[in-house]
Amino acid sequence: MRIVIIGAGNAGRQLAKRLCEERHSVVMVDQSPQALAQAEAGLDILTVCGQGSNPRVLTDAQVEKADLLIAVTDSDEVNILSCLLGNAAGVKGKIARVTNPDFFGDSGSFDLKKMGIDLVINQKHECAREVFNMLQMPGALEAFDLFAGKVMVAGFSVNTMSPLLDRTPAECDRLDLMQSVRVIAIRRDNQLVVPHGNTVFKQNDLVYLVGKREDISIFFNWVHPDIEPFEKVIIAGGGDLGLMLAKFIENEVDTVLLEQDEDRARFCSTELNKALILRADALTESALEESGLHEKTAFVALTGDDEGNIMNCLMAQKKGASFTATQITRTDFIPVVESLYLVNRVVSPYISTTNAILHWLRSKKVRAASLLHNLPGELLDVVITPNHKIDGMRIKDIKIPATAIIAVVMRGGEVITATGDLQLLAEDRVLVFCHPDAVKKIQSIFL
Repeated sequence: MRIVIIGAGNAGRQLAKRLCEERHSVVMVDQSPQALAQAEAGLDILTVCGQGSNPRVLTDAQVEKADLLIAVTDSDEVNILSCLLGNAAGVKGKIARVTNPDFFGDSGSFDLKKMGIDLVINQKHECAREVFNMLQMPGALEAFDLFAGKVMVAGFSVNTMSPLLDRTPAECDRLDLMQSVRVIAIRRDNQLVVPHGNTVFKQNDLVYLVGKREDISIFFNWVHPDIEPFEKVIIAGGGDLGLMLAKFIENEVDTVLLEQDEDRARFCSTELNKALILRADALTESALEESGLHEKTAFVALTGDDEGNIMNCLMAQKKGASFTATQITRTDFIPVVESLYLVNRVVSPYISTTNAILHWLRSKKVRAASLLHNLPGELLDVVITPNHKIDGMRIKDIKIPATAIIAVVMRGGEVITATGDLQLLAEDRVLVFCHPDAVKKIQSIFL
């Protein structure tokens, strides 16, 4: 796939890196020669220097040949205009990063999607959604939505407390839960295992499953008996990101928001209904004590200061918080923080934006792409055409390669677990996970 990325900042470089790993052809446009040189030094990409909203520059980038245009500069106006020009040039897919909330929601005649932009993405909203998912399922190593939120993909590690340990799916004592979701892949010692009925779950297996959000949430409560739900969430930082997260969770759990600036704290209090807002510096012990931090508390640091966020989390751990998460804007800091186990989870608005764009790509019809960056498998999304050879066949009667598995079926907006007796019908949307070597075989079966 040929992809044009407008913007060579953190978000653009992170996205280009992931797309190059998935063997896409990438052209990057930016008006800074230094930013392009930095991106080009570590990536196999083409670059064009100039303003991404300039028609001449887009012509130089051969945007008319692109399958996808992604605009992720710091300017909403440049991103929007770039996508509109790409739409006029016939680009199939257009994605714009937009921060101004006035462009979202019910904007009537000015709806950007109606104007031809396929995905309008707010990086802070995506980061808040990622933190929300991890707070909902703290045992998940990663979780994201597909099919407009109707399907969730999540991964977890099998530990010594897990009821799955040293058992096959059929040997588990909660067959109802095992049948409500679909285990699609296991990473074991850096090897991909596509699970079947006789597969035994081993300690430290990284297991990925697909299903409805509510079913996966119930499954996680069972598979991680050592992790208790949080009774309180404390958020350090009342900026846009912290406020968004508080809005997501205040109806789910007791929420406290710490904000040092008085005017911002007052604004947050007008935007929230249930959350407690405290005007305080999270780096002080008195603030943590006043917020009521205890052992069933999750502490999330979302200020704009990377070093301060890490210190906030370390202090919260010292005070007894059972889970800590932090925002880090410098992506080069993240591997260091993770390797030192300073916090439980690290999030980055740039990585969240990249993940959201990749997940959107994976949810498109008939497209193969890596499911996750650390899982060497591919996800195929196909639609059964009328009078196809498998129209009306049961899943167990289809000769699927051993290294592939049907994950889930969407039928008329309903999510159906892919059991062996399920009969596939015309217009069914089928999600298939497989080893990369089996992609052509799967495509020959379904296409």
